[in-house]
Amino acid sequence: MIKCRIVIGEDLAIIKVTKKCAERLLAGHLWIFNNEIKAIDGPYSNGDIIAVVDNRGKSIAKGYINDNSKIILRVLSFKDEPIDKSFFRKRIEDALQYRLSLGWQTDDSFRVVFGEGDLLPGLMVDKYADALSIQILTLGMERWKEDIVDILKDIFRPRTIVERSDVETRKKEGLQPRKGFLYGDENSKVVIALDGLKFEIDLLEGHKTGFYLDQQENRKIIAPYVKDKKILDCFAYTGAFAMYSAKYGAKEVVALEDSGKIFEMLNRNIQLNGFENIIKPEKGDVFDWLRETYKRGERFDCVMLDPPSFVKGKEAMAGAWRGYKDINLLGLKLLNDNGCLITSSCSQNISPSLFLNILNDAARDANCLLQVVENRFQSRDHPILLSMPETYYLKFVAAKKIA
Repeated sequence: MIKCRIVIGEDLAIIKVTKKCAERLLAGHLWIFNNEIKAIDGPYSNGDIIAVVDNRGKSIAKGYINDNSKIILRVLSFKDEPIDKSFFRKRIEDALQYRLSLGWQTDDSFRVVFGEGDLLPGLMVDKYADALSIQILTLGMERWKEDIVDILKDIFRPRTIVERSDVETRKKEGLQPRKGFLYGDENSKVVIALDGLKFEIDLLEGHKTGFYLDQQENRKIIAPYVKDKKILDCFAYTGAFAMYSAKYGAKEVVALEDSGKIFEMLNRNIQLNGFENIIKPEKGDVFDWLRETYKRGERFDCVMLDPPSFVKGKEAMAGAWRGYKDINLLGLKLLNDNGCLITSSCSQNISPSLFLNILNDAARDANCLLQVVENRFQSRDHPILLSMPETYYLKFVAAKKIA
């Protein structure tokens, strides 16, 4: 249990929470929901920093409030410290030092800040070579955007800073989605280098903030499953899994992508790495393409599935189950016996155990068994806060198909 050392200043409004909520906060959770409030004392504006006390009036934490959101308060600190520009600078510096301690270099590409995982709820910062891409999800963090940009400019001296807050979840905070340049050179294209491979990405028009950094470490472990094999990479996007497969000695790779603009970028990345004779780009809807390919009898030694999230909320769980099961069932049907299924889910509402159940269900319908050889999660630059299950979102499984 966290020992709190909060002294409430007279200028802070105070939010009193239920006993159950206080227990969860003291166990390290960072969210207070709007049905957990007993009282709010003192004037405040949404986005303000206010104090949190338990049902007996004992101090717990400080955080920012937004009564327009179901998550009415997000905790920033359990300590008696001012929440100011220096506070945010230290948190960002701490997050950077954590990445550097794990082996990333200052000129690498990696996630610098991962929201609650770095105790900065509502803020994401990705570094792509000399460019930064930031995402602000909450009103409380929006209030500090100018200071955050100043801090990032001072620490990283970037060529450009792009905002990718073009997400619908901002509407729950009373904010409109937005994207654009915040600083520097207004060229959204950047070429990054990862493990000897090159990728052109578009910071303004690409998925998420431009690239899927959360799979960065998972791509490094696929060598035993792709060497001298025929590979199918579905939802290829920038071609990262396809490119790593070619790097690790795949005999042939089909990279499947349905978006026209992204398909052009996929082709450029294949050319950038000189893999034209190994990687064959295919354009089409993944579900339709897999069904048609199965019917004509083509099979693969390794099938990779890294789809976008199929579930945006708990109300969509039934459809998400069907979506993940269907795509993995199709992948298994296209897989040779003793081949490898490499599959992921980035839906936070799909738990690791549920994802394994979905894969087992798909294997049963495909009349095979699955032998799990890798069961991983997101890259370490997306740290999981154990007290916040919401920070554990990416599931990555490599499994051998046994007929």
